[in-house]
Amino acid sequence: MGSLLHKLVPAGIDLSQIEGKIVAVNDEQEKQDEIDENKLIVCLDAGHGGKDNGSDYRLRYEKNDNLKITQAVAAYLTDKENVQVIMTRSDDTFLSLEERTNFANQNNADYFVSLHRNTGEGNGVETWIRSDADDKAQSLAQNIMDNLDAAGVSRNRGVKKGTQKSESKDYYVNLHTNMPACIVELGFMNSPTDNQLFDANLDSYAKAIGDAVLKTYESYGKDGKDGTDATESVEDVPSTEDQTSTETGTGTTGQVLQNTQIENVASLDATSHDWGLGSHTDDENRPLDAVNAQETYGKYNAYFIGEDTKDIYLTFDEGYEYGQTESILNTLKEKGVSATFFVTEPYAKDNPDLVRRIIDEGHVLGNHSVTHPSAGMPSLTLDKQENEVTENHAYIKENFGYDMYLFRYPTGRFSEQSLALLNNCNYKSIFWSFAYLDYDVNNQPDHVSSLQKMKDKLHPGAIYLLHAESETNAAVLGDFIDAVRAAGYGFKNF
Repeated sequence: MGSLLHKLVPAGIDLSQIEGKIVAVNDEQEKQDEIDENKLIVCLDAGHGGKDNGSDYRLRYEKNDNLKITQAVAAYLTDKENVQVIMTRSDDTFLSLEERTNFANQNNADYFVSLHRNTGEGNGVETWIRSDADDKAQSLAQNIMDNLDAAGVSRNRGVKKGTQKSESKDYYVNLHTNMPACIVELGFMNSPTDNQLFDANLDSYAKAIGDAVLKTYESYGKDGKDGTDATESVEDVPSTEDQTSTETGTGTTGQVLQNTQIENVASLDATSHDWGLGSHTDDENRPLDAVNAQETYGKYNAYFIGEDTKDIYLTFDEGYEYGQTESILNTLKEKGVSATFFVTEPYAKDNPDLVRRIIDEGHVLGNHSVTHPSAGMPSLTLDKQENEVTENHAYIKENFGYDMYLFRYPTGRFSEQSLALLNNCNYKSIFWSFAYLDYDVNNQPDHVSSLQKMKDKLHPGAIYLLHAESETNAAVLGDFIDAVRAAGYGFKNF
């Protein structure tokens, strides 16, 4: 490990001002010589690095942002008396999670802070601590969140325990460090607002994090180690890759959106539109109807197609169960892909074990209304439309502890009024840019031709609507996932 670590010289900082305060040692003997254990030892961990880019957005790589903020925090803390900063990496180097935690433990760090950017379709800042974190770790994370909130963030997402997949499991670096530790997710990479705030507030964020560490130290003193056994095992967490991303879904609790509210919804156009796709595409094979609808209705937090990147969104509608969902979940688990399942309230009541499995395996659970009105949402009064959303939401929240935040319109019928209403319910409206006649269980399409159709329609930002009652979809899903990856595409969730 020693040869991978180098002395940090933050941009704009005179080496003579920081020498002896920041340590990134080249061998074990030098480590022992340079570490002053009478000082507060803060280990800063810049997530990802080297061959591991982390998340990315339009050639902006998370690993680079992580290093920038880590350098800034280190530079800020070097000016404080009786503080020693050590860093797991100070350049574009790949380190395993084991190397990172070993470095912190062997240097007897008092606090460990791992700095990251988030991935997915959210926004805002959050911190993660281990599921059984003591008061010191919770205080560290909360102090960081309070200071970052004061510095200016798009949304304070709070302190969270465990992982995105399970509150009872832990991210490797939180579990295997001997001192109070947390992971800080400084905004979402694909949020232009979060990126702008990150760039503009880099120094303010660094000060906020540094001051939070110092405040925790003032409260608990140098002896801030939680005393837990860092050799404890963690299920399904490899030690050679970073486990702080959300690529496999939003986990066990969903999301609570805070949409900008639209005034005078009743005054908007109530004309019902039937969503469907024509045959015309652009030069990227994207359906022009979806592209145009996105431009027209995107202001309502509606999605007819995703971003123009080589990623697709797998979504399944669950109106009733026909014995195929278990097979679909098995395939997704085997392939390591997260999808979105839109469920009605009756489906959730009739199939609680499947709904629980969907959530527990890291998929996104979406709202497909209570009654699935055959004439569409616009056929109902605004009050009844709202009830279709909120009653299903309340049932899922009460029985599964999950906050749904995505809605799929029954039959695809919508109006500007209904889009605005869903926005004001703090939901995103999810349509599709691919669908086919797969829902008739008594007249299932041919496997070969269906798979070919799915492959032929592949396009950047594709939102695939597949019905989970389809035997054909269950049969060809694995081959389709393989074909998507072979074409250089990845998978995302909203």
